[in-house]
Amino acid sequence: MRQTALIVEDDPATCHVLGSTLATAGIESIFAENGASMWRLLESRPDLIILDLSLPDADGMELLRQLRQQSEIPVLIHSTRSDEIERIIGIEIGADDFLPKPCNMRELLARVRGLLRRSQTRQSAAARGDARRLRFGHWTLDTASRELLKADGKPAPLGVSGFALLSAFLEHPFEPLSREHLSRVLKREYIPYDRIIDVHVSQIRRILGQQADGSGFIKTLRSQGYVFIAPVEAA
Repeated sequence: MRQTALIVEDDPATCHVLGSTLATAGIESIFAENGASMWRLLESRPDLIILDLSLPDADGMELLRQLRQQSEIPVLIHSTRSDEIERIIGIEIGADDFLPKPCNMRELLARVRGLLRRSQTRQSAAARGDARRLRFGHWTLDTASRELLKADGKPAPLGVSGFALLSAFLEHPFEPLSREHLSRVLKREYIPYDRIIDVHVSQIRRILGQQADGSGFIKTLRSQGYVFIAPVEAA
């Protein structure tokens, strides 16, 4: 089945370059020049969104915030608004990845493929019926629905990248995981000074809160990476 990317971008030249790049990998593109068009085209159920933050009728961050209240579709931000604060805010709101304009199109394609693979892997696991529920503290991670559930059963949205990282931690509790390893989990090239991994981990920490004894679930290991420090029960 061909996969489709919804490109939310008001610059025709950028749309052409993005569409042509994705086409080389067999990924179809549909285009929204503003926020209103994005909401309409979401009805066609695209597999991924490439989102510009500066749109004529809406702020991309607010669109992302609203989107995450109703959908876990993978989102890659592609924008000239690319300073560190914008990147951190975008990831915290729910973006799965962030690339500045201009960027290398081969890198963008690699990031898109990584997001699509992670999303497809989750869907395939659910279809095979081999998904599990991983319980820790007062939380449950349902690997079929890709939902992080509170004790009362209410979901806490993670996004594709947050889900992939938390799954990695839960598969290896009490084992140190390096930033390089976590980059591979996200199908990203490891760049020592890239803070995307740290931002995602910070977001997961914020969602999980504290354990019963007041400690966090994820501990930072200086010069090593991170370690998940709570027992995990597979159900």
